[in-house]
Amino acid sequence: MESKRKLGLVFASGASNRICCVAIYGGAALAAGWDVTVHLVNEGVIAFRKDVLPRLNTQGLEMTIRPEFYSPYTEQFLKNVESAVKAGQLKDWYSFLKQLKTDYKDSFKIYACPVASAFYNVKKEDFVDIVDDIKGAETFLEEVYGGVVMYI
Repeated sequence: MESKRKLGLVFASGASNRICCVAIYGGAALAAGWDVTVHLVNEGVIAFRKDVLPRLNTQGLEMTIRPEFYSPYTEQFLKNVESAVKAGQLKDWYSFLKQLKTDYKDSFKIYACPVASAFYNVKKEDFVDIVDDIKGAETFLEEVYGGVVMYI
């Protein structure tokens, strides 16, 4: 019997224009029947705070990390995403990820790195409800062993 395919997403940037990769690649893998495990590290921990994730689609350039010469492209990206959310063509990232958690509860896990959580002073209760737990790299690596791992 073939084992289930696995995708591991290490989310380090925390930027609004990069969280879409978590939603899109995670959603595609889940729809294809894969297990998906996200590990929040560095600024990814901050992006999933209760006071940050719901705002990522509604803020300007200060919510994205990019080289200065990317500004015109990043501005266009953010305007297009904001317009799509307002027009109902796209859910905001928090709602999108929350829907994936609802639809694929047993196959979609989101963990925060304990080291990053400690250094950024973020506790379990500070995270949005879709973060399952604070677990280390060894747990993440064990859960995605044999699968594909992407660093975002």
